[in-house]
Amino acid sequence: MRGGKLFDALIVIMLAAASSILFFGIVYSDSKTYIHMTRFFLGIADVKGVEGCVAARPLIPLLAAPLAAFLWMPIAYGILNSIFWVLSSLLMYHITLQISGSRQQALAAALLFTTSPPTLLYFGSVMLEAGGTFFTLLILWTYLHLQDRLNKPSSLLAGLLVGVGILSRETTLPVVMAILLLGMVARRAKWALAWTLLLIVPSMIWQGYTTLTYGENYWTHYVRAGLEYSARRYGVSFYADAVDLLKALALAHFPLAAICLIVGFLSLNDRKQNLIFYSLLLPALGAYLLWPFRDLRIGVVTYYATMPLAGMGLDYVVRSLKQKPLIGRVEPKAIWVALCLVHIVASITYVYIHLGTLSPPWNIHLFAPSSLRAGL
Repeated sequence: MRGGKLFDALIVIMLAAASSILFFGIVYSDSKTYIHMTRFFLGIADVKGVEGCVAARPLIPLLAAPLAAFLWMPIAYGILNSIFWVLSSLLMYHITLQISGSRQQALAAALLFTTSPPTLLYFGSVMLEAGGTFFTLLILWTYLHLQDRLNKPSSLLAGLLVGVGILSRETTLPVVMAILLLGMVARRAKWALAWTLLLIVPSMIWQGYTTLTYGENYWTHYVRAGLEYSARRYGVSFYADAVDLLKALALAHFPLAAICLIVGFLSLNDRKQNLIFYSLLLPALGAYLLWPFRDLRIGVVTYYATMPLAGMGLDYVVRSLKQKPLIGRVEPKAIWVALCLVHIVASITYVYIHLGTLSPPWNIHLFAPSSLRAGL
């Protein structure tokens, strides 16, 4: 079993690393904010104009600063975010394995995640999606790993430490609510509450500091970057077109993860697993709906909940296809591999066509559009 997990990990690492090389260090129009923040942490720029992002999203630009001190900024972010990309894929594997108990379902979840369009577009770029997703998954994995001993001082300390990750991006916040719901489902609500209270301590301290210093915090950032931006872009403070909502979420899981997510949800018949996924999905989808506008990368906020379910759904699809005439003669592993390859090739092709180029480290794509609308 241990050898099998190591083999799975090798596949995940190789695919994530190869994908990050294809789409490395891309600079979007939003990237200038994070470059400015890194320069601020290096002491070569002032905070004017980025106070809101410093309040809500300081961690990744801060972590990029040591590399940016001697490397070109896209290279520095590309290296850091590629590491987050690989580690996030491994965490997705282990989270799904812990929930499902199936190596094949866990590997499917990791492969679907690491080659979905927003991952390819943003996880190796000068953006924050990779870091935000990594810390979301790290917080969830830490809770799942420690959930049977939350009353231990070491577990409480671990909650405090991983809570620093909330400062990577506000999209980490839904997992805090998910952990509370998981605690209620497992009848350990008191200790889950204590753990999450410690989890949010670092961000609350930072929010207090930035509120007093800059008058900025998560709420002011939401108003400015969300509601006010939506008003400028769509003419309304909260853009909630149902078709765009569904389209953006589907494209964020294109092509097979979207289908497998639905199949996985409908095929779950174990009460415990149903309650776990309800606990994960409700905060994730709630956060997705609360953001005032839609584009492809907003769907990333749901990945900690949707991709494990999609991995389980792919396994169900393979078993169903095995029952069909002609296809039934094919080995299940061959069907599984074929479906994963379809997802990988289709997603990379889709991103390449709409982005218009690849972005290897030796030829980084600069000044890409702020988001890939792809028909939204």
